[in-house]
Amino acid sequence: MKVKWTLAVFLVLAITLFSAPVFAASDWDTFTAEMEKRSKIKDTGAAIVADMLDIAPQGTEAELWNKLWVGEPRWRAAAAVALVNRMFPQGDPSRWQEVSGFVPQVSVQPRQLLAMDALFVAVDSLRQIPDGIWGSAYLLYLFGKSGMGKVMFIEEIPEGMDQVLNDVISVTGLQGDWSIKKTRGRLPVLPFYRGHITRDTADSRNMQYLDGYGSIASNGRYAWDRDRGYVYEVIEDSYGRDVWINP
Repeated sequence: MKVKWTLAVFLVLAITLFSAPVFAASDWDTFTAEMEKRSKIKDTGAAIVADMLDIAPQGTEAELWNKLWVGEPRWRAAAAVALVNRMFPQGDPSRWQEVSGFVPQVSVQPRQLLAMDALFVAVDSLRQIPDGIWGSAYLLYLFGKSGMGKVMFIEEIPEGMDQVLNDVISVTGLQGDWSIKKTRGRLPVLPFYRGHITRDTADSRNMQYLDGYGSIASNGRYAWDRDRGYVYEVIEDSYGRDVWINP
């Protein structure tokens, strides 16, 4: 009986000793792979974004925005990265709330939303060029430092960008909470001005308010209908009538 017990203990110890390194090695390989991807996002990703700046076209904000929607992915990415670098302070998308005002010489179109178009197009078009997906992940990594940014533009993301985001995360292992609640609207997010609207109508359509400088706010002078792609000036008189202008 004592011999059987001794053998049983020996077998347990043997299994433990020989199997533990296997599991440990597997865990270590996973850990190192994740660390390599994180490093690649910051190093390769940043380098790719810098390369895009070297070939970026010139132009006003509106001219560069127009270049986001035509041409090959490489040139759309270059225009988008140029706008990202110009519009976000120090080229950091997490500082999107510091962008304000309206597109010069254009009707009521918020620069903050134009800047978000640049970010979305940069992420989408970069992943379509060799190794560019690491640049996509780098820009998202920067933007992800803004909790409010994720609430506003990731939890409710434009149609199509949900698939882009999932693709970037799948390939690069981008860390963090990138939960999507639903898709709203589509690119471009920069809306057309369509006249006046009552506050009651804006609330009933779950519109997003913008302040007098065109920035996202809990209440304000303008209402952004992100589902339909319009922006309105809010009429304070609850008995007023909506006045729509065809864009």
